[in-house]
Amino acid sequence: MPREMPPLASAFAATTDTAVGIAQAGETIRGRARPGSVEYSALRGSRLEALYEMAYLKVFIGWEILLEETFLRLMCGYEIGGTKPTFAGSHRAFGSIPAARTALYNGRDYLLWHNPMAVAKRCQEWFVNGIHSQVVASQVARLQSCAAVRHRIAHGSDQAKRAMDSASMQLSGRRYPASSAGRFLRDWKADDPMVQERWLRVITNELTGLGYQLAP
Repeated sequence: MPREMPPLASAFAATTDTAVGIAQAGETIRGRARPGSVEYSALRGSRLEALYEMAYLKVFIGWEILLEETFLRLMCGYEIGGTKPTFAGSHRAFGSIPAARTALYNGRDYLLWHNPMAVAKRCQEWFVNGIHSQVVASQVARLQSCAAVRHRIAHGSDQAKRAMDSASMQLSGRRYPASSAGRFLRDWKADDPMVQERWLRVITNELTGLGYQLAP
C-alpha cells in the first residue's frame, strides 16, 4: 500500500511560528513599555537581538530536521503527490524509518544538513532526480547565506564573521556592526516598501515555502 508523505512541512511551519513569536513578543513588550521603565530597559536592543538569534536557531534546526525526516521517508518509498521516488543504482526502499536511518548514517552519530550542496549530493547518491536536489538546487546561494547566519549565532570565529558579512551583503546589501546576526535578523527588509517584514520573518517564510515543496 503506497504511503503518502505526512504533513511534515505543516509541523515545521507551526514550529517556526512559535519561534518567531518569541522575538515578536519581545518587540510587543518593548513597544508598550514606558520609556525609562524597568520593562523598557530590560528589553534593550542587544537583548532583543539575542531573542531574534534564539528564534532563528530554532527555525534553522527545524529546517534541518525537516530535510532529514522527509529524506528518510523517501528512502522508505513514501510518495509525494502520488509520485514514488526513483532509487539510484542498487538502492531499494527500506521497510522502516529506523532501518533507513541506520543505512543513511552509515556508522555516524548524525548527519549535517545545513550545506545545500551536500544535501544535493546525498540526494543524488540515493535517488534519480530526487526532490531534495530539485529544491535546494533552486536556492543554493540563498540557503548558503541562511546557513552562514546560523553559524554566526553558534560560533564566534573570524571565519563565521566573514561568512556572516558575505551573507548579509547578499541578502540585504549591507554589513552589520560586529557581524551581528541579531541585528541583521531584526532589521527590516528594505527593498520593498509595500512589505514591512523583518529579516527573521523573511527567511522563515522562504524556508517554510521550500518545506512545502518537500512535504506538501
